[in-house]
Amino acid sequence: MRRLSIALVAGVLTALTLSAPAEAVPVPPDPSLVRAATAAPPPGSGWVLIPSPPFDLPAGPLCDFAVHGDPIEDEVYYKTLSTHPDGSVHVETATGPLVYRLTNVSTGRTAVGDASASGFLIHHADGARTYLNHGPLLVGFREGQGNLARGFYEIDGPAWTLQITADNHRTVSGAYHVVQNVCTTLS
Repeated sequence: MRRLSIALVAGVLTALTLSAPAEAVPVPPDPSLVRAATAAPPPGSGWVLIPSPPFDLPAGPLCDFAVHGDPIEDEVYYKTLSTHPDGSVHVETATGPLVYRLTNVSTGRTAVGDASASGFLIHHADGARTYLNHGPLLVGFREGQGNLARGFYEIDGPAWTLQITADNHRTVSGAYHVVQNVCTTLS
């Protein structure tokens, strides 16, 4: 069965999993999550549509309040491009729209967050990951664990990179800009 990354390039589970502690490990998707496409896949073979589940972020690590996310547009296709000798995914790609309705659980205030980036995800042998992105992605930063302040961001740009080390330190670089800090938007 195809392994679903902790945080996939196009943002599927990004909000949930990029806030996960460093010791979190990728898990395979539930077979019931693989669904029939309502939109045509990208050209070529091997594309799989895997829906994004709702997520809940606890109060504290990213925002001072809990955040709930519901996908309101979700047509992201994934494809494995190469594997490591042990069969685990080495390089994968993703493309398609993914938009979340984000809710401050304490106040009910809502906002929209776009996580529709297309790009590539490289899984390194040491557990680090490199995301090569085009477009918006939702990314969480814990205090002292990245080059952005603590928060839950929508980041966008034509060509930007997100490096996540094996111990969960995040570095954003390249042609990017912060669209919003969801923590500020929802407060």
